[in-house]
Amino acid sequence: MKKVYQLILAVTTIVVMNACNETESCDDVNCLNGGICFEGDCECPEGFSGPNCEISSFENGVFVLNEGNFNGGNATLSFYNKSTEMLSNGVFTSVNTIPLGDVVQSMEIRDGKGYIVVNNSGKVEVVNLSDLSSAGTVTGLTSPRYVTFVSNTKAYVSDLFSGTVSIFDPQTLAVSGGVSISGQVEQMEYVGGNVMVAGSGANMVYKLNPATDALTDSVNVGVGPSSLAVDANGKVWVLTNGGFGTEVPKLVRINPSDLSIELTLDFPSTNNYPGNLEIDGSGTSLFFVHGQVYKMGITDVALPSTPFASAFAYKCGVDPVGGLVYISDAGDFNSNGSVYRYQADGTPVDTFAVGVIPAEYAFTE
Repeated sequence: MKKVYQLILAVTTIVVMNACNETESCDDVNCLNGGICFEGDCECPEGFSGPNCEISSFENGVFVLNEGNFNGGNATLSFYNKSTEMLSNGVFTSVNTIPLGDVVQSMEIRDGKGYIVVNNSGKVEVVNLSDLSSAGTVTGLTSPRYVTFVSNTKAYVSDLFSGTVSIFDPQTLAVSGGVSISGQVEQMEYVGGNVMVAGSGANMVYKLNPATDALTDSVNVGVGPSSLAVDANGKVWVLTNGGFGTEVPKLVRINPSDLSIELTLDFPSTNNYPGNLEIDGSGTSLFFVHGQVYKMGITDVALPSTPFASAFAYKCGVDPVGGLVYISDAGDFNSNGSVYRYQADGTPVDTFAVGVIPAEYAFTE
């Protein structure tokens, strides 16, 4: 009987000690947004994630890509949840506990995953949008810029310095080869069964056949084509930078079927340096950055002379749902920057602080 009593006492002591340890392990844990600590970890309610449940759901929101400083390794990702109106900064590192890398360039979303192009780190980080956990990395790239998908098993990534558009499988993330293109390569658009490629180094827009990975046609659009957009009529708009002083920049409209130039709009001066061409969800309004953000319709035959908004702009983005315009203000390019939001008619909405050198955007539904 004595042995039974001793056994019961020992078991009771262990249970009590474990309970105390569990309680003590939560003493310094601060679970936010209704999260509950268990054995030192926060169990988060639906719609929140992160070590302390500090990150809201990655649905119905916008990712802000904060470039960070060149060679600084301080690129970050911010997320603004449009439903909860909650801003979370540094979300990639909060979830994955590793730095994002050096100079984040762009991000594409497809089939529940986010493909984050980190330019100076030579990689594409892939995340699960459900919780932003890592789904792998596309490596072996030189200076990647933009990703374009042509199917569930094939995508292209442009490269600034390698003279190559690399081919990779979005499922396995394996790079299977590349398409050689003279000079620097910037944005791409998949339209009409072909990929339009901005060959900024050769002043050309190329037509790339994804079935053969061959360049089948090209057109000279002026010096430094960098940004592309496809409108509601399936036409491709090209914004050139003029070589930053070599010639006046241009906004060019191309028919992608035969690469004929339908419209060319010249900027007033070689001192104009426009960039970051965007289009709204309806495909009828174009936006570009030239010190400030400018807006024009796809049927306009002249460049706008009045800014869309007064805020200084480094980059911009347009929400395809609702049409809100996001303007990136990089400030002094060393400290944290700001994002300004405007209605489609130019009415200011609000502003919030993000990371160092906020630039491009990626929208989730």
